[in-house]
Amino acid sequence: MNQDIRAKYKGSWIERLVTLGTDGWYGQDKLGLVVANVTGYLATLSSLGFAITYAMHEMHSLMPLVIGNLVAAACAAITPLFHRFGRISAALWLTAVFFVSLTWFTSLLGRESGVALNLIGTSAVAFAILGMERLKLVALISAGGASLIIASWLLWPHPAPGIHDDPAFMQQTFASAIVSIMVITFVVIYYAFYLTRQAQARLQELMKAMMPDAIAERLMVNDGETIAEAHEHVVVLFSDIVGFVEMSNRLGAVRVVALLDDLFRQFDALAADHGVEKIKTIGDAYMAVAGVPSPVYQPEDAMARFAKMMLHVAGEVGERHGVEIEMRIGMASGPIMAGVVGQSKYSYDVWGAAVNLAARLENIGTPGCVVTTGDIKVVLQENHTFEKTGSVELKGFGKVVIWRMDCAMRPVPD
Repeated sequence: MNQDIRAKYKGSWIERLVTLGTDGWYGQDKLGLVVANVTGYLATLSSLGFAITYAMHEMHSLMPLVIGNLVAAACAAITPLFHRFGRISAALWLTAVFFVSLTWFTSLLGRESGVALNLIGTSAVAFAILGMERLKLVALISAGGASLIIASWLLWPHPAPGIHDDPAFMQQTFASAIVSIMVITFVVIYYAFYLTRQAQARLQELMKAMMPDAIAERLMVNDGETIAEAHEHVVVLFSDIVGFVEMSNRLGAVRVVALLDDLFRQFDALAADHGVEKIKTIGDAYMAVAGVPSPVYQPEDAMARFAKMMLHVAGEVGERHGVEIEMRIGMASGPIMAGVVGQSKYSYDVWGAAVNLAARLENIGTPGCVVTTGDIKVVLQENHTFEKTGSVELKGFGKVVIWRMDCAMRPVPD
């Protein structure tokens, strides 16, 4: 189902119907309960169809089957009422409805009707609802279905006395039973796989939001892979908002979150446009790199253009939210190491001297400027304006000559 179809049905009565009773459940539990709902509704429609068929064919002798199918339809329809107890309860309820009703129908119609063969579907339905987490229970339900099929075949070779047993009617019943279980099994399994694919797609989107696409894809292909790489030439950027603590106290939590969400969304879009990779955000701080995990042509130029646009976007976002946003930006280049850390909660991060230097430059930076080093100035001086601010003692680096880039220029879009 594509995005347009999902958007069409999202929030519709169909979605409300299939998710009925699943509020408060998440993950595999919610998926299993949704599958239970779909199974229950299909079984309801099937039972109602058989009730109507029997009533139209031979109302008098088939009355027990008409009533039995109406009862079975009602029982299947109330499946969402059992969701408060979890998907095991829903699966056991549907199993009981199938076992009792199909065994009862077979005792009336005999084995030649093929009704007992519907019990084959209980195994597939149980798997779709319970998943691998309840494999023993699925196996028990499957064994129970197989036992009932064999018992029904041995106990009821012929229709019960008084039941209409015209050969043509039995052939029709047999064909209807087979078609019914095939349709129910197909729809239930298809929907279960569809829900699983949707969950996997959301997981992939979440992983790609947390780390570079190439790294996320490697982890999804090989969950146990150790990702640790050395990169010889990378440009690292750190930025933060000047006076953010005072601003956040003045605006309050709701407005601050809205502002940061707007700002970082804009920065993420800029990063994608300029071939820059966001590494993480910490509060109001934003960290990005150029050249990781894939090489970038002229990473200094890519990062410089990105930084210039950050300053412009920060001004626009501030105007939208009724505040003035001033940013400090530090930029450094050099070799770094990159990799994925954590087991239950993955995090893609970078380490190295260039990372530390960029962080220190941002910390001493001038609001509205990009503060950097002579190495980057040499690469970019033909297309950017630099101003020397002197030498600063930086922890771990000693005396470093500091340059401010494009401070005299009002940042505008390229």
